[in-house]
Amino acid sequence: MKRRSNHYFGLASAILFGFGLMAHVYGNIVLDGDFEAAAPTALSDTTTDFTLGNSIDGGHWTVGQGIVGVDMQNVFVYAGNKSIFLNGSGSGPDSLRQTLTTAAGLTYAVSFWANADVANTFSVTLGGAAVAGAPTSIAVHGFPNSGYLANSGLFTFYSGTSTATSPYAALVFTATGFSTGTGVTVEIDNVSVTVIPEPSMFALTAIGAIGGIACAWRRRRRQGCL
Repeated sequence: MKRRSNHYFGLASAILFGFGLMAHVYGNIVLDGDFEAAAPTALSDTTTDFTLGNSIDGGHWTVGQGIVGVDMQNVFVYAGNKSIFLNGSGSGPDSLRQTLTTAAGLTYAVSFWANADVANTFSVTLGGAAVAGAPTSIAVHGFPNSGYLANSGLFTFYSGTSTATSPYAALVFTATGFSTGTGVTVEIDNVSVTVIPEPSMFALTAIGAIGGIACAWRRRRRQGCL
């Protein structure tokens, strides 16, 4: 019974090894994609503004144009404690950027959640190229409900794809809002960029899992595994 338990434990370990390798290869390459590290001193139910050239979270996300705000535990937040907004009014568009480590030739899936309370133009680029399938404007559902997270259900999920051409690529969100009043907001949260697997990458993952299984069998036969 003990040997059988050890055998099952070895197989389980091999399977977990394979999943761990897949998570490493296919995981989100965006840092602070949920913006929870942004504006670390922000108080509940407040908005903190960041201007051109400044980072909102200590180095991951940087304001590329205009003003970017961080909303903390208020009606504009989609999930967690914080979301960011691109005001895009007045002097011109607002943009937020992060330089990602990519691999030339690989295709990436870009996704995020967003909502707006005014008509707007919107773009997402990766490495200077437009992300295919990404929206050119964010749907206007507004933020009519009072209370923290009260408008989460009004956010829309967006996604697109882009093929990297270099080892590094800037992910840039840009928005311009059209309104003569106040409260011009395009809100964004939960940004993700992941590799779209190719058959060769599946093969590498399978090899890793097979190696883990072989290791488990060797241990079972008391031959060791280096």
